[in-house]
Amino acid sequence: MVTMIELRDYEFLSVTGPDAAAFLQGQVTCDVEKLNKNKALAGAICSLRGRVIADFLLVLDGEDCVLRTQRGMAEIIKNTLSKYAIFSKVELSIETRFRRVLGAALGEDEKFLSKITGQIAKGYLNCHVNAEAIVVNLPGDDGRVEVWIRDEKPFRDWPVSQDTNKLGEWTRKDILQGLIHINPLLSEEHTPQVLNYDLSGIIDFSKGCYTGQEIIARMHYRGNAKKRLALLLSKNSVQEDQGIVQRYGEKETLSKVLAYSNCSNGIENSALLSILDITDKQSTFSLSCPKDEECILKFEPLSYPSQSIVK
Repeated sequence: MVTMIELRDYEFLSVTGPDAAAFLQGQVTCDVEKLNKNKALAGAICSLRGRVIADFLLVLDGEDCVLRTQRGMAEIIKNTLSKYAIFSKVELSIETRFRRVLGAALGEDEKFLSKITGQIAKGYLNCHVNAEAIVVNLPGDDGRVEVWIRDEKPFRDWPVSQDTNKLGEWTRKDILQGLIHINPLLSEEHTPQVLNYDLSGIIDFSKGCYTGQEIIARMHYRGNAKKRLALLLSKNSVQEDQGIVQRYGEKETLSKVLAYSNCSNGIENSALLSILDITDKQSTFSLSCPKDEECILKFEPLSYPSQSIVK
């Protein structure tokens, strides 16, 4: 069964030059010293106020550091890093070396992946780099990988699904794992803790200083998060303009839906991510609806694979 799909919502930025890795080490939340040709990193760029500007996957391509980010974010990242790049021997450029990005699943698509990687290295953010493509094992336990293709010729016979439902299933898997990616509308809106980046492995608290680190570390070691990203399930379809009503005690709050996936097969529940209040009182959740009926939501606890990884 073919599960490979084309992922069109990504952009790339390259950081090149003799100071590339050292420069990024002082700017991002992940420990760039752990980056190598076989290991990618998930990280974020934050503002001086400790707000998340962008998230990314970072891969070492030869001597170049390549960041994969969401559509509309490459220019934002470039402009942000350019303010600090004048002090280092680096160049920042919007990357065009990758022609396509495919999403695949180990096991189901393994025979195709092995054509360019040989024996596939399985594991959290392991990657394979060669002249044709870069293959990155994504965070999570569902065996998904991204294939960043730079030479399309070896991949012309790869069966790629054009079913839009497949792309929805890919997005749904991110949501069910509690993975939220930053687009231009979310940039600088939230702290890493609120987005669970301290739980999902995007922040490395053992590394040195980076922009926003002092505020982020203070919130981590001295403060308690009052809000957190949460996963909610619904038997009803989620609409673009709906919000989440959280009720606890005599209090009622309304929060935005940051990402959602409606089920297409009529069997599974729709899933969504929203930032909710943390309270010691029992909460109930529902979708805000213009009509009188109330769409009850089920709260689903999140568990991140990176929390069990010894770093």
